[in-house]
Amino acid sequence: MNDWKRVAKRLNQHLARKRLSSRDVARKAGVDRKTVDRLRAGQAVRPSTLQWIEEALKIDLSGATQARETDAAPLSHGGYRKQAVIDYAGRYTAYRRSFDSPGHLIASSLQILWDETLPALRFREAQHNRDQRGKSYEYHFEGDILIPPNLGVMHFMVRSEDGRVRLISTSMPRQEDDTLVIKGFLMTLNEIRDIGYYPVTSPILLAKNPGTTPPATGVVAPGDERYDWAMDMLTGIEDKYLPLGPHR
Repeated sequence: MNDWKRVAKRLNQHLARKRLSSRDVARKAGVDRKTVDRLRAGQAVRPSTLQWIEEALKIDLSGATQARETDAAPLSHGGYRKQAVIDYAGRYTAYRRSFDSPGHLIASSLQILWDETLPALRFREAQHNRDQRGKSYEYHFEGDILIPPNLGVMHFMVRSEDGRVRLISTSMPRQEDDTLVIKGFLMTLNEIRDIGYYPVTSPILLAKNPGTTPPATGVVAPGDERYDWAMDMLTGIEDKYLPLGPHR
């Protein structure tokens, strides 16, 4: 059990010495500024949040011993600790705009897990899709999750043996509307060989599934109970990150 008053004292002393604000800490650690304010006031936060702040500031606020090497990802993946990211493990539904059916969305199943053999986070993504001509496509991706220190971003990267790369760059997971969500962009030049080689850039939303039964994958059409919520989220990503606004 952490002594949160002592944690707050150590944190405030460090920030005073370094002349850092709560906003500076939030940006470095990829957490909400209000969370940093709570910690500075001696209130409890999630253990994973505390560890991200410790990682970002390179200090030990809780007095805990350093994690064993087997509990830390290699530097090539960002050097993050298992305890700091294990809450992100689970099954998600990934939503993005459909390239074949304008005005529709595509939902795929994505699992985040801790791979003890690396050790690091990895992900698996799968989707069954049917185009307007009735032809079916099966999507299967598996790759590494890179979390560079002090940036507050995650990279979901697939690297194939023939040099192709599929990259999803996102913000850190955040709780919104009682759902853990991850927001970012999908970038690739050759998504599926059968479809062809063309540039793809699309906002993407990962929503953690609340139960054991994942939502259906494939095309999500207007009228689906998930459509408005996911579309609003995707539009918000475009409005925030695209310099000239959304292109639809």
